[in-house]
Amino acid sequence: MRSSTTPLLALAIVLLACEPDGDTPDLLPVLPVDARVSETLSIELPVRNDAGRELRYRVSIEGAPLAAFESVTSLSGSPERGEFRWTPLASHVGRHELLFEITSPSGERYDGERVVVNVVPSEDSAPVFLRPGAGGTHDLMRDPCVRFDVEIRDDDTPTVEIRERAPLPEGALIANEGAKSARFEWCPTGDQIAASERWTIELEADDGDHPPVPHDYVVVLRTGPTSGCPGAAPAITLVAPLEGERVTSSSGYEVRIRVSDDVGLRDAPLLYWSRTAPDDRASPDVTTFEQVVFAPAEGGEWRARIPSLGLAEGADAEVFYLATATDNDDATGTACDHRTDSSVVAFFAVGGASTGGDLGQCSPCTRSTECASGICVAAAGGARCLTSCAASACTVGTCGDAITIEGATRRACGDVAAVCGGSSGCTDDALEPNDALDDATLASMTTYADLQICGGNSDFFRIDGAFRDLVTVTIDGFEHDAGDLDLRLLSPSGTIVASSASTMDRESASFCLGDTGRVVAQVLGYASAQNAYDLSITRAPLACCSDDAFEPDDTRATARRLTTQDFDGTICPDDDDFVALTVTGASAAHVEILFDAAIGDLDLELQGPDGTRIAISEGTGDTEAIDADLPAAGTYYVRVLGFSTAANTYVGEITTTPITSCTATRGCASGEVCDAGVCRSDACTSVAMCPASHLCPVYGPGSAARHCGATCTVNSDCRSTEACKWFAEGRACGARGAGANGAACADATTCGGQRACLAWPGGYCARAGCRTNADCESGTFCVTTGGVSACVLECESDVDRCRDAEGYACDFVDDVGGTLHLACVPAS
Repeated sequence: MRSSTTPLLALAIVLLACEPDGDTPDLLPVLPVDARVSETLSIELPVRNDAGRELRYRVSIEGAPLAAFESVTSLSGSPERGEFRWTPLASHVGRHELLFEITSPSGERYDGERVVVNVVPSEDSAPVFLRPGAGGTHDLMRDPCVRFDVEIRDDDTPTVEIRERAPLPEGALIANEGAKSARFEWCPTGDQIAASERWTIELEADDGDHPPVPHDYVVVLRTGPTSGCPGAAPAITLVAPLEGERVTSSSGYEVRIRVSDDVGLRDAPLLYWSRTAPDDRASPDVTTFEQVVFAPAEGGEWRARIPSLGLAEGADAEVFYLATATDNDDATGTACDHRTDSSVVAFFAVGGASTGGDLGQCSPCTRSTECASGICVAAAGGARCLTSCAASACTVGTCGDAITIEGATRRACGDVAAVCGGSSGCTDDALEPNDALDDATLASMTTYADLQICGGNSDFFRIDGAFRDLVTVTIDGFEHDAGDLDLRLLSPSGTIVASSASTMDRESASFCLGDTGRVVAQVLGYASAQNAYDLSITRAPLACCSDDAFEPDDTRATARRLTTQDFDGTICPDDDDFVALTVTGASAAHVEILFDAAIGDLDLELQGPDGTRIAISEGTGDTEAIDADLPAAGTYYVRVLGFSTAANTYVGEITTTPITSCTATRGCASGEVCDAGVCRSDACTSVAMCPASHLCPVYGPGSAARHCGATCTVNSDCRSTEACKWFAEGRACGARGAGANGAACADATTCGGQRACLAWPGGYCARAGCRTNADCESGTFCVTTGGVSACVLECESDVDRCRDAEGYACDFVDDVGGTLHLACVPAS
């Protein structure tokens, strides 16, 4: 790995021939210096101040301002000397003239000196997480899904892999969308919401040249208020700052609170802050605030730090903040925990005289200039200051390379996990590897002793049994205060079916087995805690029947609505399942369920909209089926019931076939066309096979299937699942897809909106048959190439957006009006 050195302090040239003018302080000249992106430059500002006057230092840029200059610089000083620190960004590359001035405390200018700094690109830059921040709160009442973008800066690597550092929550996905960007999406299920309010998404970025850079994003899930739950909500007392208070600082603004609760807190309180006044101070939208986690402090207080706002000395800005705390009244999860939000407080943050970096070893930091060592190291759970070992030996930790939050490689004492606390020194138990669902230990014994959870890991145990077995799992033998352990029971697919998350020295959860005859126990350390524990398992045969997740569906009024033709469920004694079946006209219906009759005999019934029985199947085998005609449009009901007190699980299927005539293709099912009043297959090889006012367009390259499509001018001329697509043969209705302009495609059904799939190499999503640029979408224009007029993707704004590896190039082409453009077209 290439070494990275901090520029030497600039040499001061003292002009001995110049005599001081009385006792007025002077700034002495400083030679020009070079600085590198992501590396901290330190410039010493020598002063002649024989009278020892108190001085103030300030710096400005001659010429055009630099973006975020204040956030990556610091200026400190004394009557004897000043020091300026700057960790340049990639956008700061170039030659800059800085004006340094010294003044009296009242602002009287004494002297000034100009220093030329030449910022050059970094020779060895590691990835830096630009987005997301440390965490965010997501209101599931407004949006049921958690989404955020991940963006990386790396000045010397064209592509960075962004990936999870630990397993994501079940159902979550992170997808790389660009060379240095990704998108995270997760729609928490009800069981996940009930299990925990906070989920840590552990990410890392790998450029192939440095150790992967870690980053944690804490997701806080917010749902509606709880009601009917026992216990009292936490009480929050805001200690400082108070309403209207002025707080002066150059390194951040400390917030202090006290929290009391009858049971206690499971999670540390959260601080929300913003420089923008909330629209409603009585009910603020915390999803728009910055989020910081409080840390416990002496005297029973909690403390958090709003980072430096980059304010000049004496300048002020109004800051709004509130605190929130959630108790642990519900030991099984979060359903009956209480949350308290404090009132919103507005105070004035005032820029103070910079003292340079003053944060010590392991202090949380947001930039290297805040640290006394000048080294703020990127780490899971938040960056920390580490001691530099460039000039002295380490008293704690071993000297080695560390990646700063700005992406530079610096020599520091130890690593954050070892020096500041982490999972070091933890030895896993002999059952490893069992820290993933697919690697679960088969629980062949009823008790296990001397097991171990290390920080960030889980232990998984697969527990097999029979349908209706009640399985109880207990973990104990640990002390909560030494590391909080929790217990979850999961279905084979990973759904949380039960949990125990108290703050006691014992956790226990039970679950009734379904037809899979299996449940998986997960033991985990809360907030990456580690501890030793014992585990025990009991099974009680036929002790219960666990209903399915579709309850309540025991009556026609609560019948479940299907989105596909398949359905499944569980029948417990004296329990029915109802499924609603809606048809738009007279139809032929086939209903069938499959189950294991040896476990319990099930029956099947079909009812009309008014509850009248249309048909029933009461066999004794593993299948029940009904074929019947539904005479008119309406909602019909399928009832699944157990014979006598039988219990069992089942899978089912419902299919319907319209038995009416048609007047237009829009009235037929997808994949059909209306021909002479009858719905039939829309497959075609030429327009002669289609009804009048229909086309048989080419759907894509090669042997892509073709379909009759009704001619159209707007999307509303087509089915709701179709768009009025621009084919080379003309405009016709076709299935909607998702492919963007210029995307690869197999046929038109994979292209989004009104785009067709051009028969170009690998397929090309675009509107075809255009006559002018007005026919094209934004970012495309009409070009005739290969005998086809199409709205091709422009690439002037991004020459790398074309699919070079698939035979495309960003070339100059004329649009249909004769104007030259750069466009993604097949390479000539």
